[in-house]
Order: sequence, then structure tokens, then C-alpha cells
Amino acid sequence: MKTKVTLFVSLLVMLQIPTILIGEEIRSCTHKQIYPDGFICVGEAAPYQPPKPEEIPSIPEIPREEWNLIDSIEINRYVEPGKNLSIYFDNEFDSLKIYPTYYENPLTDASYQALEKSPQWLRNDLRNVFLRMYNICQDLWANAIITTEDPYIDEVVFSIAHSSPEYLLSGYGSPDLLKENAELIYENDQYLNYVEVVDYGTSTTDENYYSTIKYWKENETGDTVQVEVPKEIYYWYIVHPKITDEIPAYIDPDIIENNTTHNNNIADPPDGVFWRNYLFNYADAGYPILKDMLENCEIVWNGVQNVDPSQTHASAVVTNWINDCMEFTSNYERPHQPVRILRKHIGRCGEHADLTAAAAKAALIPCTSILAISHDHTWNEFWEQRWVSWEPVNNMLDTPLTYENGWGWSFGSVFEIRSDGWLSSVTDTYSEGSATITIYALDSQGNPIDGAEIMLAVQSGEYIYYDNYGLTDNEGKFCFTVGEGRHYYARVDTDIGSYPVEPNYVVSIVNYAVNGQNYTYSLSVSGTMPSLDWLSVDVPEDDVDDYRLEIDFTVPSQIVSGRILMDDVNDFSQLYKSESDGIIDYFMTDEMNFIWYMVDMPFECFNLFADTQEETVSFDIPSDNDWYCVFANNRHLNNLQNVYGSAELYAYEEIGIDEQENEQTSLSLLQNFPNPFDVSKAEYTTISYSLLKPSDVEISIYNIKGQIVKTFRIPNSESRIPNIVWDGKDENGKYLPDGLYFYKLKADKYTSTKKMILMR
Repeated sequence: MKTKVTLFVSLLVMLQIPTILIGEEIRSCTHKQIYPDGFICVGEAAPYQPPKPEEIPSIPEIPREEWNLIDSIEINRYVEPGKNLSIYFDNEFDSLKIYPTYYENPLTDASYQALEKSPQWLRNDLRNVFLRMYNICQDLWANAIITTEDPYIDEVVFSIAHSSPEYLLSGYGSPDLLKENAELIYENDQYLNYVEVVDYGTSTTDENYYSTIKYWKENETGDTVQVEVPKEIYYWYIVHPKITDEIPAYIDPDIIENNTTHNNNIADPPDGVFWRNYLFNYADAGYPILKDMLENCEIVWNGVQNVDPSQTHASAVVTNWINDCMEFTSNYERPHQPVRILRKHIGRCGEHADLTAAAAKAALIPCTSILAISHDHTWNEFWEQRWVSWEPVNNMLDTPLTYENGWGWSFGSVFEIRSDGWLSSVTDTYSEGSATITIYALDSQGNPIDGAEIMLAVQSGEYIYYDNYGLTDNEGKFCFTVGEGRHYYARVDTDIGSYPVEPNYVVSIVNYAVNGQNYTYSLSVSGTMPSLDWLSVDVPEDDVDDYRLEIDFTVPSQIVSGRILMDDVNDFSQLYKSESDGIIDYFMTDEMNFIWYMVDMPFECFNLFADTQEETVSFDIPSDNDWYCVFANNRHLNNLQNVYGSAELYAYEEIGIDEQENEQTSLSLLQNFPNPFDVSKAEYTTISYSLLKPSDVEISIYNIKGQIVKTFRIPNSESRIPNIVWDGKDENGKYLPDGLYFYKLKADKYTSTKKMILMR
């Protein structure tokens, strides 16, 4: 029997959203209780023209003729705000190393094994989530991956990597639930003719393995064709176990759901059931079973607008199932859980939208929820080579302008709610006239604030209502698409202050939005962003052609981080949304100035590129010093930066390899390769040596405390160069923590020692 996970930790203090004014009673989609009943306007926002970034010329690449590559490090890491990723040239051993103190939160052995088993394209996201959990919780979710087999691994990994740490720590969900979620996708697929799950690679054949679906549809000429869904659509809108704001959990359908906590009906199986199974396979007496209704469906959609009971494509069948199972009314209970909604068989637009999204995902139709707070209404869209508007309660399909032209509504903003809580404006789909409002969050010095919460409000009668919400990028910017003809207001809340300061105040931004117009404003708070006290100096001169360092990197994405607005776990749940165009501060410095930088003291640096997206840097290395290449994210508050590239060390060809080795008449110990090596990527290192005559050889690996952690013994080793492969484990087969290690070779009376870096 599956058992409910114990609540391991209570990390979070509940954040109370302020109540502003006394407003109307609960209406149709108030299961989205995310907005106050009104705001007070206290002024106007200032129009804003963002400054143009300075053009900093790149350092020209120096020709590499007569140079030999002797060491390299591949870079693909999220750099967290307030931290750095640093690579340094080790002058003693003429090699490249990653500064080990970057990894302040070591992962557990199980987490490393889970990362090795996961698709490479998900490892950064999974590592980011693991680093935000205590060891016992890391092991819980890592073991869920380790014990899962193909073809379900990628679905389980995605669900863990894109759930909030607060949910994973809450104890509401369990590994069993996420495994069942993945298994049901393949199980339900066996009953559906219009769709099939396809797997590209496995965990043992391809590091970037993934899955998606192919579905059958009717094209414009009436032919039936098969279409493949982009993998991002598959994972976000079919695989992810969350619908909108509910807690993914096993639910007892017979327990009345608490309107405040929405967690009192979480229960262990068999009393508790999961929506993907319950909605697809079960029905109360007198109601149809969704699986049976879908049995003869051959296509997902025939391209015809609206739905009638005679249609047999899958989207029509789901529409008919919703209308057969639900009555459009409500009472005091407004459940968020699809399982409880189906058992009640009543609900308004909120319950209908949640049930539709869950039923569609159970039927392997990508689906999401759409919300317009300005009209207190919510509905759905499904994916069929584009997002198609869908409202089963009114049999509406692919008629997005019905609300404006048929119902007479004038929208404020309309947004899509992704499963992780990210809100995306889709107003231009549902309004014939729309404008854009771009708001910049700035500190007292005019610097952009990343991860700031921008709240958009709209005038409705005499009240000013909550309308939308966004998190700023590296430029301090968020862009809303809004309907024309409405009066809009805004406020900003950040880690360094709010504007306006009072929680129930807003400022006016657009009095009457005009179709096609782009409005740009700034909101400034009293606090200041973090800074670095650096002094850019000339590049140190080097008169000897010995070693050269080449750094080539891009920052392809940023991870916008902030609070999830709609989440039943708690008010502190965090989301991490990948956006394009990351930026990083890059500079180089010597060992002493690197120490000053690490302790927040003034420091000198060279090859400085502030807020850069990509650079290629060449540096002729002077002797007698360690030199550091620093990717610094210290000047951001919330957003992570994805640094991708390489660091390569070249030696001038006149410096023979033999001159770099410790010359001994009987023994030569080579530098391990690769170094550093990252076992989280299933990357092991090789230790090589050469002998002039056969000898008994012992290679011992020491940690920084001088303790032996692993020993290799090779009796009567030949004079050829053998290879010893180390996987980063100790004598007991357990993964060792990342950091600096030494390896020492003994052969007869000769010894030799070198350093290496183990990464996780």
C-alpha cells in the first residue's frame, strides 16, 4: 500500500496577503482568491526610456598556431544570485581548476546518482531544486528517480525538477504519486486511438533522452494526418501533475474541501486517489466513464468551431463528458481538487476549468487554464499545433472573440496559468484591440531590480481591482498585454522596498489604453541593489610565450525567480522560469584580489565585462601566480544565470610535455584527466603513469585532511602507461563530497603526488 509522506520540515512562515477594502461576496471563479477587493490610487507613474547598454568591444582572439591544448573545462551551470562560478589557473601544476567553495551546499550521494540517471537537459533544474532541500528530502526525491525504470524516468524527473521546493518539502505529495502519474500516461495511452506516446532514447542509450506524443488530426483538406507535439508542450501540459493552484496529492473525494487550506481531504490510498486515474477510469452511478467515451475517437479535433453532442473527435468527447458530469451552479464549498470537483458534480467556471484541464491531460490532450480577473471568469485552451480556446460549459471551441463580440466584455488583461504558477499574458487572443504596458522596477540609483513583483490593477466602476502579476527579468522589466479602453494602475514589491510603500496603494499608469500603443513606465523603491567595489586595471604583461588561457562563454538564459501567486501549499512557494538573454559580470584577477572579492572588500580586476551576454577572452598567463576567471552574479537579487562555454589552457609548442612532468629516472605520474571531473554527469577521471621497469604500484587518494579515501594496488605493473579510472567513490562505494583531493603513487622507493578537483 502506498503511504503518505511524513511532513519532514516546516521551513515556511505563512505570508499574509493584506486585505484592502471590503468588497463583494465570493463569485464564480473565486477559487482563484489572489486579489484584494480594491486599491487606493496615490499618484501617477513616470514614463520611462530605458538606457541603451554600453557597447564594450570584445578582446580579439589571438591566433593559436604553435600552441597545444593541455587542459580544458566545460561550463554549464546556473550561477545563483549573490554567488559566483570561478575557474583558476593553478600555477604550481599548470592546470585549470574550479574554485571548490562555489559548491556550498553539497548534494547527497543519492542526489548525484539521480542526476546521473536524469536527462542532461533537466540536470541543472533538478540540481537547483535539490540544493534547496535538506538531505533527508533530497534522498526521498532522488531515490524516486533512482528506483524508476524506463520509460518513466524523464517524466518523474521533470515533475520533481519543476515542482516548487516548498511542495517537495511539504509532505503532501510522495514519490509514489509522481511515479503513478508517469505510469498512467503510458497506461492511458493504450486505450486511446488518436494519440501515442513516443520515446526518443533511454536513460542508458542517450544522455538527452526525452518523450512526447503524436496525435491524429483532420487537416484543412479533410485528410487525417499525424502531428508530433513539441516536447516542452508535452512535459508542461500533459506530464506535470499540477493543474493550477491545487496541491498534487492523493485526495479523498468524499471529504468536503476546506475553502481556506484546501488540504484537509489529502488522504492515503486506497481512500485517496489521484486525478489522472480517477477522472479517466471511474464514474459515480449514472455518470459516464471518460475512458469509455473516448474509446472510438480517431482524431483529437476536426478543426470545426464549437461543439455539439454528435461530434466524435476527442476534444468534443471531453466537452460532452464535462457537460454530462457537471451542473453549472455552486454552494458554500469551492474545491480546487479535480477529484473532489467530479464527486460534487457541480461548479462554476473555476471548477469547470480545473476539471477540463485535468480531464484533457488524463486523455493526453495538452491543456491549460485561462483567467480574466477583470471579468471574474476562467476557461481553457488545448494544443493542436497552436493554442485553441475552449470552454466546455458553453460548448465553445476556437471562438476566442465571443467574450468581447458576443458577450460584450471589455477585458483588462487575460493570462494563462502554467502548472508551476507562471502567468503569461494572452490578451491579444481574446480582444480585438490591445496594448502593451512595460514596467521597470528600479532602485534609488536607477538600477534594475530582478525578481521584483509587479502588480497590475484595473478600474472597474468605482473600484480598482487586482488584474495581473509578473516577475521582472534582469533588466527589471515585465511586459503586460492589456485590453484597450481601460484605466490601469500598478505597484511594485521587492526585497529592497515597495512603491507605493503602503500595501493597499497603487499609482496610475494608463488612463485609457489605445489599441496598438506601447506604454513604458518605471516604479522606483527607496532601497539599493547590491554592488561590487571593483577597480578595472590594465591586463598584466607577459613577456614569455609559455601558457595562454582562452575563455569562450555565453549566458543563454536567466532563471526568473519569485513567489508563486496562486498556490495552495503556502504563500512562500517559489517558481523558477527560464527566460532568454541571461547576463553575468565577468572579470579576471590574481589570487590576492580574488580573496578580497570573496570577502566583500575592494579589489582590482582586468578583462572586466559587466552585464555581458557572451565574450571570448584570451589571456597570456604571467608566471608566479594563480589567476582567476570569475563569473559573478553578485549584483542580482533573485534571478539565476545560466553560464555555458569552456575554459581552455594552451602551452606554447616549444614547451615539451616532458618538461611539464616531474622528471624521475624510474617513474612519471601524469596529471589526471579530465581535471576537474564531474561525477554528476557520469564523468570519471583517469590517472596514468609510466615506469622504466615492472614494479608493484600503489595509488592512494587523500582528502584535504590527509585521510586516505581510496587505494588502488597494481602488482608487478608493466612499464607501459596503465590507466586507473576513479569514479569519485570511497572504499565503501559511496560518493565523496566535491573539493580538492591528492593522489600519490608509490613504486619501489619512488613516490610522486598531484592534486585534482572532484565536482558534483
